[in-house]
Formats: sequence, structure tokens, C-alpha cells
Amino acid sequence: MSPTPAHDDGHAYLLTYFLSEEVDGEDVRFAVSDGPTPERFTPVSDGAPILRSTGGDGGARDPFIVRTGRGFVVVATDLRVGTDGDWPSTTRHGSRDIVVWHSPDLVTWSEPRYRTVAPADAGNAWAPKAFRHPERDTWLVFFASALYGDREDRSTGSYQRILAVPTDDFDAFGPPETVVDVGHDVIDVTFLEHEGSWYRFSVNAQAPGGIPDTGHHIFEEVGSGLTAADFRPLAVDIGKDVMLRGEGPAVAADPAGGRWFLLADEFGHRGYQLFETDDLTAGRWDHLAHARLPDGARHGSLLLITTQEADALRALPAAQDDGRD
Repeated sequence: MSPTPAHDDGHAYLLTYFLSEEVDGEDVRFAVSDGPTPERFTPVSDGAPILRSTGGDGGARDPFIVRTGRGFVVVATDLRVGTDGDWPSTTRHGSRDIVVWHSPDLVTWSEPRYRTVAPADAGNAWAPKAFRHPERDTWLVFFASALYGDREDRSTGSYQRILAVPTDDFDAFGPPETVVDVGHDVIDVTFLEHEGSWYRFSVNAQAPGGIPDTGHHIFEEVGSGLTAADFRPLAVDIGKDVMLRGEGPAVAADPAGGRWFLLADEFGHRGYQLFETDDLTAGRWDHLAHARLPDGARHGSLLLITTQEADALRALPAAQDDGRD
């Protein structure tokens, strides 16, 4: 769980996101909410990329931002698939790195750093998310990987599990551990903590009990700890009544209390759609059809920021086109 803003001067939400598999779509963009809820956003720098991956696979997808004791960190998937669309290769012989950026103030950012987090038998490292583990007093970065063991032949795929690596500084990472392995694909894990319970959101390819025609939307569970083994389902296929499919959940609590927000990426269609609930335990999420997210915004994260931080981001000029293709 990330620290909240340090001073009480109002707040806004920062949305980090990427767009698509086209041209510069696989770069990190920012948007700031127009008010104290994540229902309307204005893109920072007129929607130009804020962070670019200049090494690795050349793209940065699924950005996730956290506030640390030393500033801010963005982690992202090291992947650019728009050039060839070869998804099978990305899960069999893809990057085992994540991309990391550091900032003291959300405005000035380090150059991208590439850090290997997945084990040698992994085919990929997707959608990193960082949360503070209260008992272990360290950060854990969660991500999805297909593992192949000692298989030399990767002509057939393997299912995605959720792994985690510990870090104190987002520069050095400890060995990976498997935290979710249910025998089928689970990706895009993220969390909310409330009153001592942890709520886990993911894309789970198979709902419990073998329910037909499920597993194409967001899955909500509750457990006693960030890495506990006792998570149980609360909601299967959130948003199925209003979306064709959903992935990339991003979640946030209203600091005023009593309300929580969920973004789900209707990839290939409308991009992010916003949902809310007043009861995390009920598994009932209402679609806020009036919400206006940046055009095409996909799979990212929400962070509560102060009004001063929001104003500094709004003041950033539009970036110049560097001609990247």
C-alpha cells in the first residue's frame, strides 16, 4: 500500500496509462482528474508520452505508479508488440525485465532502467504492480509470467502465474516467488487494503466451479494478507453486462471514505471504463457511464496526489514530437 499525500490540501487522481500497439502508443502517458474523483481527466502535456522506453524491447506497457518515502516510482512491462503483433513469441521468449523510472516530484524523471525480475525459465514478465508488505517491511513487485521449467521446446505455450520479487529501492530486487498458481492463466493482479483485509483484483481465465462463459472480465477476491493463501472469490466477471471483455484493473479508494473505484480496460474497444462500489465485500460494482477517461486509455494505475502536485503536472508544456516510429 502506497503512502498517502503528506499534506491535507485537497487532492486529485493521477492516471498513468498507455494507448495501443500503434506508433508511440506503447509509451507512458499521464492524465490528472478534473476534480476530487476519477470521473473526468485531462491528459498531461496534451496527451504526449511522458515516459519512453529507450532500451529493452522498446516499449513500456501497463504502467503502475507508487509514492515511496523518496518520491515516486513507475514500473512497466518491457514490451513493444506493435511492430509485429507476435503475441505467442512474447510469452515464450519475451523480456524477463521490467522498466523502472524514479522521480522526486512527478515532473522530473530518471532515465529508464531495466531490471530482470522473472526467473530464467520464464517466457515473460507482464504488468508489474508494487505494494508495501506490512509484515515484511519491504515492497513486493507482482507480475505475471509463463514458466517452462526445463523445457527446451517452447513451441507450445504455458499458462501465466503471478510471481513477486521484494525490493527496498526499486533498483535491486530479490529472488522471485510464486504467489498465485491455480493451473490456468491469472494476470494483471492488483490490490486494495481495507480494515485489515486485502482485496485482490485480477484477470482469471477460469472462474471457480467451472462456470461456463466466464473468465473474460475482472475477478475480485478477499484475503487476510497481501500474500495470504486464503483468498476467496467475491465477484466473477465484473462489468460483463456492459463490456465485451476487461483486463488491466486499476483500483483506488476515495479518501473521503465509503467509496472505491475500479477501472477496467475494454481492450480492442473503448479502453478504460470506470466502476464504483460503496461495499467492497459485496462484489457489486456499478458502471459510471458518464465518466470520461482519456481517449483510448488502457491498462495503467490510479494514484492519489495533492492539488499542488496536480497543478505542477497540469503546467507541463506539450512535448515535442521526436519522430519516433
